[in-house]
Amino acid sequence: MFLPADDKRFSEVQGSSRNTDLSDIRIAVVFRNQSLRNIRAHDMSVVRWLRVSEALSYIGFSVDVIVADGDEITRMGPNLRYVPNSRVDWGIYHVVKTLFHNGFDALSAYGGDEHPFILSKLGSVVGSKDDVEGVYFFGNHRERLFETQADIAKKSRYVTVLTRPSRDLWVREHHRNDNVLLVPTGVDRVIPSACRNPYNGFDESIAVFIGNFYTGKQREVNRLWQLRFNELGRSLKSRGVRLCVVGNGDSDLIDTRSVTYLGPVDHSRIWDYQYFADVGLVLAQGHLQHNESSKIYYYLRTGLPIVSESPVPNNHLISETNLGFISDFNDTGMMADMVESAVHTPWDKQTAIEFMIKNHTWDARVDTYKRLICQQLSQA
Repeated sequence: MFLPADDKRFSEVQGSSRNTDLSDIRIAVVFRNQSLRNIRAHDMSVVRWLRVSEALSYIGFSVDVIVADGDEITRMGPNLRYVPNSRVDWGIYHVVKTLFHNGFDALSAYGGDEHPFILSKLGSVVGSKDDVEGVYFFGNHRERLFETQADIAKKSRYVTVLTRPSRDLWVREHHRNDNVLLVPTGVDRVIPSACRNPYNGFDESIAVFIGNFYTGKQREVNRLWQLRFNELGRSLKSRGVRLCVVGNGDSDLIDTRSVTYLGPVDHSRIWDYQYFADVGLVLAQGHLQHNESSKIYYYLRTGLPIVSESPVPNNHLISETNLGFISDFNDTGMMADMVESAVHTPWDKQTAIEFMIKNHTWDARVDTYKRLICQQLSQA
């Protein structure tokens, strides 16, 4: 199911910060050629696509989310529509925003990649000739991503990335530092209250990993993480803690005697898996990592203490909120010790929640886009 506009959140934002002058500015948001009927908000890429689109509309822009041909035009709010690609006239938009490499590929397929103001979001940046340490895309897949990236460098007015290492790699590969911005992941400002405990029937404390743990396209990380789940699960089991894994990924190596795999969960239901857990886990992709972990934002938004590995770039949020511990990479004993300690620590969860609401919502993220777009259009 797709994520509908949250009526409560819409009314609150519209009542407090909507700038009616922005409604004259039209933005198209392109992710991939996907039908509304088939959208499943299981992974962060889909959530970002829809939440950023909503947030842009909440602050006043007129936003069209471009979806697959065959859908009807669907109005989701005063400034937000879902529009099938066959009905799009690129000339009416002041800005076209793409998400990730496949978002730009979709724009090219739709015939909109010559628009004069394309703003491209990249989750990861890849290298041109060689595999780059800290970036976990390899071989032919990486080469295809770089071909798209080269088109983005030529045709997009601005590019936004998640982390400083990604920004540095972009500058090194494309020889420009004047058109790349740092815009990290965000999180919902208003979320559902706790409802149903998904761990009913489990007697142990719960350590949970929530998120994508990859498939064949990133087989190295997938294999690493599944083996780490098993090792950590065995260690936690002896300490009275159950390791649960929630999300998408190839799960063929998971040892179900040590790890409880609960499968993918729609974004609308994910909050209870955080509210009723005791600790949220974050694994690094290797001893060096470019890409941030979006799950840190979501764990902290619900006040869930975290144990994360040191190479994750946005671990600073754990230190800033004082809600968790940072373990050395690939040290299962240290991580298990920290999980056990986190279970019994009296945390100040509310302060962490308030910090996230103040500083790291999707609304805060799109404020960067608002300032950039308004500045650029005022100079046109």
